[in-house]
Amino acid sequence: MEQVHTIRKYEYYDRDTLCSIIDVDFTTKQVRVENKVDSILDTAFGVNTEPTWDDFLIFLESRCIPRTRCGLNYYLDAVGVSEYDPIQLVEKTHGRMAEDHKWLKIT
Repeated sequence: MEQVHTIRKYEYYDRDTLCSIIDVDFTTKQVRVENKVDSILDTAFGVNTEPTWDDFLIFLESRCIPRTRCGLNYYLDAVGVSEYDPIQLVEKTHGRMAEDHKWLKIT
């Protein structure tokens, strides 16, 4: 029986500039990144061109409200997520943060 793979593409932007394309296989937990800009400060994983699943999860969490934030449960409820899960949070918020102009388009 052939295994069905859940694959998603995350496009990482700085404003309107596409910085990195991240292809993720959720079934095998494999990650591939293609950087579209030269500045490592604007790429999803910096100098790391072969990110692991753990690198991907750390990246997503960096695009979320901190887990230690006061009022976290109120925030989670407001965005419609039942628990702190960076994958779900980024799907809801597109990884937008008040500190910068970076965001994720997920397809």
